[in-house]
Amino acid sequence: MLRVLRVAFIVIVGTVATAPASAHDLERTKVTLTFARDGSFALDVANDPDWLLLRLEPFADAAGLKTRTTTIADVVPAFRPAVDRDARLASLGRVFIDRVVLFVDGHEVRPTSAEYMPLLATFRLRGRMPVHAQSLRWYYGLVIDPYPLTIRRADDRSITEWIAGDAWSRPLDVSGQFQTPGDTRLLALVFALFFISLIIRVAGSRRHAVA
Repeated sequence: MLRVLRVAFIVIVGTVATAPASAHDLERTKVTLTFARDGSFALDVANDPDWLLLRLEPFADAAGLKTRTTTIADVVPAFRPAVDRDARLASLGRVFIDRVVLFVDGHEVRPTSAEYMPLLATFRLRGRMPVHAQSLRWYYGLVIDPYPLTIRRADDRSITEWIAGDAWSRPLDVSGQFQTPGDTRLLALVFALFFISLIIRVAGSRRHAVA
């Protein structure tokens, strides 16, 4: 219940936070979600860094992070040069995690870490999906403009979905790509038994041929 309430809160706050139109053309949003066989994922969210700082800074106080300014108009000038801006964004990783939602089979899957990469103007979030996950819905609560969401599956398939700005994605298929360690061990055992059986058969055939 608490997770559902948190998701609803993010949607409402995201709508309010993205209301100003002055940064409407500056978002430059691009999202890439890459899965590994064990269910781990890397979620890369790229935005214009000045725009992103404008959007995140209002949430800093609620996260216990003091800000240098009390007005939105002063946010970007307060964090100059660019190295100061990038350091500030890096410190807002926990705040950024709260602005995205990965809803999997009716439950939220929350990223466990966030790293800001200044050269790419990208937040990289990491976490892990349930290995039996079937369907994913995605929401990013800061944006207005449409943007591409690319999912790179562990089976080398790739899906690109255009998201209509402040909106949920449609249900996206994430099934059939993950393996547990037990699955891997079982597969290795099956192959080992197959090759042992093959070797025994070849050896037996050679003995019969010699006889």
